[in-house]
Amino acid sequence: MTYESLLKALTGVMTISGNENNALTVVKELVGTYFDEITADNAHNILLTRRCGREFAPKIMLDAHLDEIGMIVTGVTEDGLLSVSGVGGLDKQLLPGADMWICGREKRIYGVVAAHPADLLRLSDEEKKPTYENLRIETGYTKEELTELGIGVGTFVGYNSKITSLANRRMAGKGMDDKSCCAGLLFAVCETDREKLAADITVVLSAREEIGGNGANCAAHAIKPHIAIVTDVNFAATPGMEKKYSGKMGKGPMVSLSAVTDRRLTEKILHIAKEAEISVTTVVEATNTGTNANALVFCEAGIPAAVVSIPLANMHAYNETLSLDDGESFVKLIQAIITDPDLCTDFIVTPYEGGLRG
Repeated sequence: MTYESLLKALTGVMTISGNENNALTVVKELVGTYFDEITADNAHNILLTRRCGREFAPKIMLDAHLDEIGMIVTGVTEDGLLSVSGVGGLDKQLLPGADMWICGREKRIYGVVAAHPADLLRLSDEEKKPTYENLRIETGYTKEELTELGIGVGTFVGYNSKITSLANRRMAGKGMDDKSCCAGLLFAVCETDREKLAADITVVLSAREEIGGNGANCAAHAIKPHIAIVTDVNFAATPGMEKKYSGKMGKGPMVSLSAVTDRRLTEKILHIAKEAEISVTTVVEATNTGTNANALVFCEAGIPAAVVSIPLANMHAYNETLSLDDGESFVKLIQAIITDPDLCTDFIVTPYEGGLRG
């Protein structure tokens, strides 16, 4: 198992928001032997716990959201075309002509987003803009055949782009947001010797982040961690993107500086990165990290949280792009964090329900 192979396996499973449990069997097959316990809760989070073996050990929560953007079928025309609505923040301008797959009851089938020949029809710029009202998916099946396949209103539709290797260790494909971090967390914990763990570790592959939900919050209530490391993708530097809001691809993971995150924990992570000689970029996200950390800080008695990210280009597009170097540096940083013996020292005596955590 490598980070790259784990990433490819996870991105091959469709986990559109609300359908995250679709990955449970695959996750168990990939990493089940490395964890002491794997469960799925009612919010569709997948929780994987690996204990350090010490009594009364502190608890660290590592979060990455498993859900991805997609669409859901809202209707089927008499000639078999599917009307859809978005699940998460899709860029509709990128959809016409896109290759999709539709998750039927019996099997998945392929389809293409129907596109008008805008230039040939001499449409205005405004008329060229696609809307969900005029988008349709063509599968070649009739309405009756689709019904027999278990495809109808409520069926999930996802991108059919396959992960591709580019030059200079770049990878392109769908679902990198946030399966690049899911793969990184799982690989980091699997590759770390149990006796080196600084705490009991629970990796949360959280649900419904792309639709504004916060499955991580539900998981945190069950785990009651002393600290949380929230991981997500962040914007890679591209033309027109201000440097202070982005990170250069190939220069390592990003660490958020924010009023939302815990300053002590963030500074500790930056210190760990420096000591381990892992290159990181800091990014200012003043009052909103755009991640699950926003809610965790107000969960339970307040969970100290920090945000570590992987820079990603073409976010929410048909083919998102990342650097394997960044992904592997992310793994090294997570390993350095979860094996630091002093990581939880400042947070173990936090009051909780009239007593002390741990």
